[in-house]
Amino acid sequence: MSSNPSELQTEPSNRPFPMSDNLLDVVIVLLLAVATVAINLRMIRDGLNGVGDILWHLTWVQHFSQQIAEGIWYPRWLAGTNYGYGSPTFVFYPPLAYYIGSFLKLAGLNIEQTMAALFSLGLFGAGLNFYIYARKWGKIPAFIGSLCYMTVPGVANLLKGGGLAFLYAMTWIPLGMYLTDQSLEKPKWRAALSIFWAVMALTHVPSLLLCTVVWLFYAVFLLLKRPFQAVLFTILSTGIGFGMVSFYLLPAILEQRFVNIAYQSGPDGGRFRASMINLFKQGTSDIFVQQLSVIIVLAIVVTAICLKGFPKNVLATQEVWRWLAFLILLVFLMTNWSWPIWQASPILQKVQSPGRLGSLFFFGEATLCTIVVSTIFQQPFSFKGLSLIKFLPLVIILGIIFNNFSFAHQLFRKYPALHNPGNGKVENLERLKTALYDPYTDKLIDVPEYRPLLKDGKAVAAPLIGQPPVSIVRGKASIQVNQWHSYKRLFNVTAEETSTIKIRTYYFPAWHLYVNNKAHPIDIADDGTIQVNLDPGSSQVQLRYQWTRIFSLGVGMSLISFVALVFFWVKSPKNPVFKTP
Repeated sequence: MSSNPSELQTEPSNRPFPMSDNLLDVVIVLLLAVATVAINLRMIRDGLNGVGDILWHLTWVQHFSQQIAEGIWYPRWLAGTNYGYGSPTFVFYPPLAYYIGSFLKLAGLNIEQTMAALFSLGLFGAGLNFYIYARKWGKIPAFIGSLCYMTVPGVANLLKGGGLAFLYAMTWIPLGMYLTDQSLEKPKWRAALSIFWAVMALTHVPSLLLCTVVWLFYAVFLLLKRPFQAVLFTILSTGIGFGMVSFYLLPAILEQRFVNIAYQSGPDGGRFRASMINLFKQGTSDIFVQQLSVIIVLAIVVTAICLKGFPKNVLATQEVWRWLAFLILLVFLMTNWSWPIWQASPILQKVQSPGRLGSLFFFGEATLCTIVVSTIFQQPFSFKGLSLIKFLPLVIILGIIFNNFSFAHQLFRKYPALHNPGNGKVENLERLKTALYDPYTDKLIDVPEYRPLLKDGKAVAAPLIGQPPVSIVRGKASIQVNQWHSYKRLFNVTAEETSTIKIRTYYFPAWHLYVNNKAHPIDIADDGTIQVNLDPGSSQVQLRYQWTRIFSLGVGMSLISFVALVFFWVKSPKNPVFKTP
């Protein structure tokens, strides 16, 4: 990958469709919006399909937005999920996409409109951010690259299967590369790069982990061509970005011991290994392999044309093959041949599947296509004789885009949607309707990995639907529930004898119990819920969700990092200090 892509930039005078820069930008943005509607028309027009993770995201958007409406600025505990047992979902899951969804919902959209808009915004953002990144190769090539990025099969699978956070991670990747390029020469941009890493952390942790590893290798590569100080300060800005989201990252890492987080990858990484590509397996038709095969042909064709027809474009050929090598490496890391590498790092296995590298693969594919189109557009246009062959790579790229759009269209049509089932049956129809239209009556479950662990380290059984908020396990008492809010529960107990009271709330260390306004120890029931032993007499019991020590430490580190960011920005020189030789 080139550290100075501007060497390949298309000059405005060579642009095939003359137009003022600002007007061209507006037209391209509008075309990207049209492309967004065309790609996601099935969801916009016919509703959701109930496939994959969409039910989880529906549940989370509904409850996240409800708790924001209650005045909880960061709903880390979703009180109404798991049939009312609750879940520390957003202690561990990044909340950014759900803030966006909550804004849309609280602005007046219904939940179906909110979800369609949320996925459409992610798709549009992917195209727009790629255009911002790729304009250095020319605006028309960047536009074609944006279409390639928006129509890749991976995006279609995310729209079909409800991969909301992963989609938004793909949205930010091109912006991160753009900010990296800017930061290397313009110190003021390093503050924006810090914010990018903070945003990425609040979007999708597996993508954050993989992008950080790849980005650090890229930073080492930059040391070969860029001043050491420029690269070093750019890397330091990444650390500030991580520090700014310590309020999320610290609890997400250090409080995992309280929940069944290992459920995600399965025992001994078995689920992870099972998702790897086996090239020799009969019937293998992985989309990464298919796309790689096409772009290898594209790279060979453009190299042959450049070396023979455009001798001055040796730099373009080198750039194409560097990106192709990057894509081949990514595909290798997704095959079973790379298992020894993944096996050596249990932390990397937490990304759940090597297919998570797909976001980087499709970004690399779109970038490669952009460079090829830019190379073609730098040549004088001619439609005579052999010159037509020079446009063969452009034909291949447009064929890729059309084929990918066709793939997405056929994929979406396979799954009946809520408002257009046809002759099919919408998967999980009753759960889908509950999540859409009746989400707050304790009828929705949450993911197993965030359920609590018992003292012996075993996971609790699945919650039971229809349980009372407070019940008597042992003894004789009467109970009056006075308040049952997301973060505060208040009830009175009149016990005729020593009694054990169970509260339908999963234990998590953020919960604190008070009896007659005094702190009281919490017992954990066999099903992972909270119990309290009470002496005879009348007692007022309060259960409050409060900050844990780790969360408090994270908030402190975030504030310090934010101050460092402001200082970093103020002290950065306005003009470029480290210029590309």
